[in-house]
Amino acid sequence: MFHTFPNKSKPHSPVSLEKTYSLTAHYDDFQEVKYGSRYSSNGMSLTLGGSLERTGRSRGGAASGVGGSKSSTNERWSHREICLLSALVFAGGVCVILGCMLALKLVWLDAQDTQCVQECGTVRRSLLRAARFVQANVDASVAPCHDFYSFACGGWLRRHAIPEDKLSYGVITAIGEQNQEKLQRLLEEPIKRKGPNSAERKVKEFYRSCVNIQEIDHLGAEPMVDVIDSCGGWDLAGAPPGGAGWESGSTPTRPDFNEMLYRTQGLYSTAVFFSLTVNVDDKNSSRNAIRIDQEGLTLPERTLYLGQDEDSVKILAAYKALMERLLSMLGAHNATVKSQEILDLEMRLANLHWKRLLDKIFHDHFSEEEEIVVLATDYMHRVSDIIKTTSKRVLHNYMLWRIVAALSEHLSTGFRSTIYEFSREIDGTERQQELNRLCLSQANKHFGMALGALFVQTHFSSRSKTKASP
Repeated sequence: MFHTFPNKSKPHSPVSLEKTYSLTAHYDDFQEVKYGSRYSSNGMSLTLGGSLERTGRSRGGAASGVGGSKSSTNERWSHREICLLSALVFAGGVCVILGCMLALKLVWLDAQDTQCVQECGTVRRSLLRAARFVQANVDASVAPCHDFYSFACGGWLRRHAIPEDKLSYGVITAIGEQNQEKLQRLLEEPIKRKGPNSAERKVKEFYRSCVNIQEIDHLGAEPMVDVIDSCGGWDLAGAPPGGAGWESGSTPTRPDFNEMLYRTQGLYSTAVFFSLTVNVDDKNSSRNAIRIDQEGLTLPERTLYLGQDEDSVKILAAYKALMERLLSMLGAHNATVKSQEILDLEMRLANLHWKRLLDKIFHDHFSEEEEIVVLATDYMHRVSDIIKTTSKRVLHNYMLWRIVAALSEHLSTGFRSTIYEFSREIDGTERQQELNRLCLSQANKHFGMALGALFVQTHFSSRSKTKASP
């Protein structure tokens, strides 16, 4: 009897092979990671990489030799990898540092470029504006080698005529007009600081009262009449002109000469006989000194009082007519007599012959055009003599006239028109100055620091202030 055992091999396979693959890892005696692979076929085994079991036998066979060579190779690659990894980490750190530095540099350059664009843009606009100004003002039809002034300024002269209310006009005057327009707009703005000591409030209220022509015309001569009455009037009440009442000193209604001199110089800022100013001492710049100089004439030049030519005679006649007109408008009696007396006194003040004096001192002959710095000590001696020999009534009326001449331009339209007629005779202006420009000049005269502060706060940038600061 035959017993048939089932064949565990696959059909039609002449050889039965059992394949088993295992991957294990353990630490050997040297604490290295070893990998073992076992392949079995027909009951025979081939071991690579050493035994899978811990044994104490020698590793001297071929398999052991193969396994030892593989371990050395793995150990060498580990050192290389460590070196490469260290190099990569170092290089990465350097790249990060360089990247941060580059980013900071780019940020700084961007900020610098922004500032440069702003500053350079401002400079560029200024240069372009200047270039356009020069190009517009030249006259290319004129050869510069033939007439350089006409070549450089001919275009500007063609486009700008002298205004009727000015004697001359130029680039500096045009720039001044631009600043005046800015100042005028500032003065017309609402008052922001309204405190009792606010300089802004004072200068703006002064300007607005000056340009309020409706109120000024309504008051007429009243403000000036009040000033004249506070100084004792033109003539002492109850005393005839030149009478004893004028020569006896001060009275309850009329101040004496020194008091009147103080009111004229101190209260109304009008020079009579001499001027008083405070300036830096020429010998010691660390302190200020009071200066007394010759002053007190109404006409702009001393030679106009001398009547040496036809123009001077015409101007003197117009000046006397102005005095008569204003005195009559202010209620003075005998205006013709008073005006002549005042004119005679001013002519005596002006009739100091400086050329004759210098000729005697230096034993030389000076021309009338010689420019000389005069220390007015001799003038003061002569003025003292004139004051001593002149009627107190005439001196009083003269000081009153100086106040009237200085303040009448702020009165009603009739007074301003009378003054303009005289000014046209002197300088030939064809149009009366606008009231707002007159008031602006007066505001700048009396409140210059306050007006300048408003201008700087509005039209000066912080960068300009920094550059201007020491």
